[in-house]
Amino acid sequence: MTRVCAFVAAVGALVLPASAVADQVYHSEHLPLVSVGGAPLHHGFVENIHPSGPQVYAHEIYSLKGALPRTTYRVFLLVHVGDPDCDDVTASGFGFTDLTTNAAGNGTADRFIPPSDISPGIRNQTHGVRWEVRTGTTVVYETGCTNVTLD
Repeated sequence: MTRVCAFVAAVGALVLPASAVADQVYHSEHLPLVSVGGAPLHHGFVENIHPSGPQVYAHEIYSLKGALPRTTYRVFLLVHVGDPDCDDVTASGFGFTDLTTNAAGNGTADRFIPPSDISPGIRNQTHGVRWEVRTGTTVVYETGCTNVTLD
């Protein structure tokens, strides 16, 4: 057992430096989704991953557990350009992704954002970013504001 633990620790030490280099400007973040207006939700989150690669600028994973069953939601990415506190009431919409729940109200979806979707005018700056989950035009879940620095 001691040899297995030593082997796992050694492999982890070799892998860790390589993965840390992949995300030098913005570190991936796990953001909880909270209910707005009493919408049912046991647990929800957005995982915002920035691999800093030439093929994928960002990979976002969305998850809802205990939401309304058999419902299609839209997850919107909202960026407060140059406003890291999200104080400006106007946010630039960076598209949406559909997420459909099953009979238990659970669902996941993800979105890949290529570098071509990011305007050079907003790179090398820190922005306030948040996500809203909607049914129609009604916001039912949201994250808080977080800072994202785009390279």
